Amino acid sequence: MSTTLDSEVLENPHLARHDLAPGVVAEGAALAPSEAITFFRQKVPVPTRKWGEVSSEGYARSFAVAGAASQALVTDFQAAVNKALAQGTTLADFRKQFDRLVKKYGWDYHGSRNWRSALIYDTNLSAAYAAGRYRQMTTPEALELYPLWRYRHNACLHPRLEHVAWDGTILPANHPWWDTHYPPNGWKCHCSVEVVSDGKMARQGWQVSEAPPLDAKPWTNPATGAVVMVPKGIDPGFQTNVGQQWLKAEKQRAKKALHPVDDVRGQPLAGLPAPEHQEIERQQVRDLASMEEPSGSDDVPPLPFAVGTVRCGTLAGRAQAILQSTTASVLLSGESLNKNRLHHPELTVEDYESLPEILAQPSHLILKSKPPEHETTRSLTLLGRWRDRLYSLAIKTTLDREENYAVSLTRLAEKDWARLLRKEIKDE
Repeated sequence: MSTTLDSEVLENPHLARHDLAPGVVAEGAALAPSEAITFFRQKVPVPTRKWGEVSSEGYARSFAVAGAASQALVTDFQAAVNKALAQGTTLADFRKQFDRLVKKYGWDYHGSRNWRSALIYDTNLSAAYAAGRYRQMTTPEALELYPLWRYRHNACLHPRLEHVAWDGTILPANHPWWDTHYPPNGWKCHCSVEVVSDGKMARQGWQVSEAPPLDAKPWTNPATGAVVMVPKGIDPGFQTNVGQQWLKAEKQRAKKALHPVDDVRGQPLAGLPAPEHQEIERQQVRDLASMEEPSGSDDVPPLPFAVGTVRCGTLAGRAQAILQSTTASVLLSGESLNKNRLHHPELTVEDYESLPEILAQPSHLILKSKPPEHETTRSLTLLGRWRDRLYSLAIKTTLDREENYAVSLTRLAEKDWARLLRKEIKDE
């Protein structure tokens, strides 16, 4: 994923922050930057009984709500937070989702309703924005223009004295102090980091600071018994740099990412008999859907998480003609698969294995909405039957019509199938 250098956002951290001060988060904000959304969507939902079961490092790749002990509940909570992040919904809107999930699962949580819902909302959005901003600040272009970072404490009702003391600290971007002190540095911490150029240092008459002492003390995790060192002024659980941990996780994931298989034994896949190349496509989908990620908790086994892109099928001729695509090949990305799992956790690896069959032999083609005038269709929904199950598969083609992607899969009930047939594309 490429990251565009935006000097205005980099030089003004409040433009990339959702929650500068108490009360701001409750009013809602603009849509999150794409890096923050990507960070959050890459998290694996992990059921836990109590806070601390997921390590500080683990939170960079895992989503957990303390006490949300079922996979279904924590997955639904992740979907609710994802909606707040991607659509800019307010705390009041999130509380409606919170109430719905509490009622749906009969969840018995600790604390008051307002306090607990705000804690889930604020903590996850703050971490996502921090990780997204860290990624923006650490691109080669950004580091060349802004080699120094400055810690900023933002006014709040109950300031932490250490955070106030760190305000104005200027250190090189690669200084190890940021490994532990890149905010947020505690529950409801609203500190931020601004980038500083050499020119601004000269104009302001600033000088590089001495790094504040860590003064780290041992802390015993009440859930696991693990002993970790936590610097003074930082709440336990916040002693790692979430953005830095995320980038480390991305590098590890990139090493195991899957890639499309385009030929077998030196022969192009498209040249093989249909049953053979469909089975190869099905195996690619199976491999992608079977990938796992460490949960970040010793008590929870690895969880599904897909990385890479595979070839998942070949479009039927009529579907390719409607999309005016230059290729019949259809790709499935790990990002789309993970996103689909978030919205449809009931789907299994076997469900995703239906893709080659649905793409090659769809029962019906559905156009859910007409494209704008003077534009051609770029998205299409295919209805298909596979192993006595009904499915809806949405596909899109790129602007240049050179690639097709499967973007969502849904298992349908008979009534939903009948409803969608009203929008079927008829032969001309």
